[in-house]
Amino acid sequence: MKAMKVILLEPLENLGDVGQVVRVRPGYARNYLFPRGYAVPATESNLKALEAKIRAQAKRAAERKAEAERLKEILEDLTLVIRVRAGETKIYGSVTGRDIAEALKAQHGIEIDPKRLDLTRPIKELGEYAIAYKPHPEVPMTLKVVVEALEEEA
Repeated sequence: MKAMKVILLEPLENLGDVGQVVRVRPGYARNYLFPRGYAVPATESNLKALEAKIRAQAKRAAERKAEAERLKEILEDLTLVIRVRAGETKIYGSVTGRDIAEALKAQHGIEIDPKRLDLTRPIKELGEYAIAYKPHPEVPMTLKVVVEALEEEA
């Protein structure tokens, strides 16, 4: 029986990754891979579409990396000050990633994804913090955050 070439649309164990062209038996392709949307035949038009899709993904990835590098230039020199109600050293409540993102947008007009802040637990004390931010896997940066007590008006 002759093998046929297919392009994988999903990563499959023991077969390959997305976008890979692999040889499989025609019955396996017809009865399992094609109906479930795991693969398409490796025709000339499908190969061209795959190449175009890979180029588009590479372009988007390069744009995201460039945007992350521009953001890094801005954030590395910036110190974000967050004022909260506090006692001597402990604050009432906590400062979370969402609070940091909202303060950055309000003070400097910069939007960041709070989920990409490497905040293992919320900040519960006054002081200076260096928080890792990873907008792109290849462009890590550190955001300086100062948590100060809010001066209460009497």
